[in-house]
Amino acid sequence: MKENPVQDAASLLAEMRKFLIPSYLIATIVYLIFSLHYFTTGLGGTMLLAVTLVPIAYVLWVLNSLVAGELPYPRLGLKPNIAIASVYIAMCIFSLIYMRVEFDALIYDRAGFYNTPDKIVGVMMLGLVLEYTRREHLVLFYLILFLMVYSVYGWVFPGIFGHPGISWMRVITSSSVEISLGLFGTYAQIGVGVIAAFFMFLGIAQGFGVQDSIIRTFVGILGKRRTLIPQTAVVTSMAIATCSGSGAANVAITGQYTIPLMKKAGFPPLYAGSVEASASLGGLLMPPVMAIAGFLMADFLGVSYFEVIARGYAPALIFYAIIAASVYLFTTRFVRGGKSGPNSALHSVIEEFSRMEVINTVIFFTFIGVLIYLMGVLWFEASRAALNITTGLFITVSVLRMYLHTGTISDKIKEWGRCLRRAIEAFAGVTAPLVLLLAMLGVMVNLFVVSGWMPKLMGLLARVGEFHVLALIGVGFAIGVFLGLGIPPSACYLLSAVIVIPPMARFGINPWVAHFFLFFVAVISEYSPPTSLVAAVASRLSGASFMKTMMLTLQISLPFFFLTFAIFNWDILVLEPGLAQLAAISVLIIGCLTAVVAIHGKLFERKRHDLPSRFLVVLVALFILFYPRGILSALALIPAVAMIVLVIRRSQKILVSS
Repeated sequence: MKENPVQDAASLLAEMRKFLIPSYLIATIVYLIFSLHYFTTGLGGTMLLAVTLVPIAYVLWVLNSLVAGELPYPRLGLKPNIAIASVYIAMCIFSLIYMRVEFDALIYDRAGFYNTPDKIVGVMMLGLVLEYTRREHLVLFYLILFLMVYSVYGWVFPGIFGHPGISWMRVITSSSVEISLGLFGTYAQIGVGVIAAFFMFLGIAQGFGVQDSIIRTFVGILGKRRTLIPQTAVVTSMAIATCSGSGAANVAITGQYTIPLMKKAGFPPLYAGSVEASASLGGLLMPPVMAIAGFLMADFLGVSYFEVIARGYAPALIFYAIIAASVYLFTTRFVRGGKSGPNSALHSVIEEFSRMEVINTVIFFTFIGVLIYLMGVLWFEASRAALNITTGLFITVSVLRMYLHTGTISDKIKEWGRCLRRAIEAFAGVTAPLVLLLAMLGVMVNLFVVSGWMPKLMGLLARVGEFHVLALIGVGFAIGVFLGLGIPPSACYLLSAVIVIPPMARFGINPWVAHFFLFFVAVISEYSPPTSLVAAVASRLSGASFMKTMMLTLQISLPFFFLTFAIFNWDILVLEPGLAQLAAISVLIIGCLTAVVAIHGKLFERKRHDLPSRFLVVLVALFILFYPRGILSALALIPAVAMIVLVIRRSQKILVSS
């Protein structure tokens, strides 16, 4: 009987996993030790930390792919893939050791005059990062290749984009062994030196089950009333957003609870997936992580990270007010119309939450409050504050786990060990891909600079701005949306900011406003057609069509577009935290909710009466959001609130009778 090669490969991979899983765990522990050493001592600085952890992050990515059963090159078979992966890992280890040993010489002695071993290491690390980019972010891979060709053969390009060109070796060294630039540069250093401290907190929350406790608590509270069931997606996503920093991660974490709950309550799969996807987009906006764009923004502006998140909470709260209202109006179509399923169907999905889960929820948000206090009142540096709350959370949940877990002392220690291992792996699982992404973005930004393309793009945009500042804003929006078609929100924000911010600043647009505008555009690009990662994950969990889920997610989240542009008129939302900011939040919530009821509500059964009347409501929203601030825009809030109440009541009445 002939052997099946596919089965043989699968069985061999299963055998290899016995070796790969411990190897992956060892690599995560090594990564964690280097991180903790830096966070507790600061020795070596972020440059030395980056040249150490970027290669280890690559090793983690390779091992994690193999553990998950994903072969880098499926057509070659298992053994060649193992051999290639081993070569990649060996290259990373060699690069790590070499760059740590030669660190001072690379910076002080041979800067700009690199020897042959330096160049070999540069080629290896740049090649590895390019291979990661090819597999994980194909659009960025092609963009980097184009920038490389453009940097070397600039004389081929016509007009303003032409330049004499630089050597291939300059492209390689500036992107790798120059350390302050390229894949070990500023962005990778932010990833390993600041963002990783926040992801330690996330890892502890995941490993010790705190995130699951938060979800079960809110689902258990809200899920018992059918009208509030879709709001469980909004509330749980808002809670998890404080530590996820990712829309797709939010969907994966909360959607496994909320989507089945909505389907059991009688809501269509398409609706359930779209509601969860819309709510999870807040994972990109909500501080303190803010899709890591907040860390990059702080570096751009030269301010503390707390100054960014103090402003970032305002638009995040407005976003969730928009989503909650939109979801409520959509919910009336099913609940009020009597389309929901029986109450008994819900009990199999709603889990009874225990007192321990409530305690975990309170502990989590207490430490988020402590983080804000440390950074905002005591002025702790961001990584130090994050390390303190991580330590506090780890000690607290460890004591609770040891105290409350039933069994012998040995059983308690084993359970604690399992939780710790999950926490370490969760930390590595989110941090390693992030560090590689930032290293890749460092290469891209470096190529923009060394090729001379950056000043040319800025000059071109400046000419657009001379025509009219609105044209410059429109071009910035178009660039953000275009880049967002194929790259993550953090990358979209970074590249947009590098290109668009200088011309905007030249024409008098406040840097805070410009940065948050481009950040909002990057968030929009996450759910706008034709690509949407949050919709892809949500549709997989709900079983609905991906395209329909994406389009309905866009429809539910559409009023967020109003806030994206209203920030130019209501710039006090992000200029200075305080009473003026609170006033702006109130006005913008009312203005955006007016837009919500106009878009998603209903005033009359007949379209010929309903559409014109709702158009008038839209005009009121536009007046509040975009008319210059003053007494008239303040007075417009009174009819706006009346319209919000009226449209909601009319929508309920019409949908009940239909």
